[in-house]
Amino acid sequence: MEISRAIPHATLRGVVRAFEERRASLGSAVLSWPVAARPHQILDVHLADPYRVRLDGGPAKTVSDTIVVGPQTYRRAQLYLSGEIHVFMILFQPAGLNRLVGIDMTALVNQDPSASEILGAGASVLDSAIRRAADFQSRVAAAERWIGIAMQERGPEEAIGYASRLLIATRGRVRIDDLVERSDLGARQFQRRFATQVGLTPKLYARTIRFDRALVARRKAPQRPWTDIVHEVGYFDQAHFVRECHALAGLPPSAFVGDWDNIFFPAEV
Repeated sequence: MEISRAIPHATLRGVVRAFEERRASLGSAVLSWPVAARPHQILDVHLADPYRVRLDGGPAKTVSDTIVVGPQTYRRAQLYLSGEIHVFMILFQPAGLNRLVGIDMTALVNQDPSASEILGAGASVLDSAIRRAADFQSRVAAAERWIGIAMQERGPEEAIGYASRLLIATRGRVRIDDLVERSDLGARQFQRRFATQVGLTPKLYARTIRFDRALVARRKAPQRPWTDIVHEVGYFDQAHFVRECHALAGLPPSAFVGDWDNIFFPAEV
């Protein structure tokens, strides 16, 4: 698989974590796997064959060419890929979409609407600019121009933006009480604003970050013992991790294999 990655311009890093692009030629082969709980908010622009998704056991449907995928709290979706895969991805900061377009992020949890539903008329402008670009760097530049213009109408980053980014940076291993204290907000106000701007409660968001980091570590080193990974990412013990696997992915640890590193699981930032 061909993978390209770029960090956004410094002025955009409060909204965007990274840009990625992944390509693969599958031909007639069909690849399928479940999507576990994860903290990411991603805009996917399919430049070749879009994938199909089965939600909650329903019929498989082809997704829109450009979609926004919100944070996932359980194993809701099963993905199916075939043909030519070429997807450009914008990986947002935890509160980035809320800051950019003002969306209540709780509405995006476990959802993957078309970009036009979230970005409005601006979605077609962004989509066209990305598709006209000749290569990855040009697509990054096009996305950065659009995001930069959109940010001109928005205020500075707020306390929740900083707090949620700190959770990402520490892989979920920071006390929520400490985040509340740093924010200068009351505990209830912090919880409400966090859910609105990020989509999840701080505690659940930290859980999905930690679980996602465990899967990333496993994909990087498929032969590495789970006991090492569990200790590294901060689980109390392996029994705790096993319970989280069933709760957040509907699978035991033995079902996670190294080739889960695919175009819909962003690389570690």
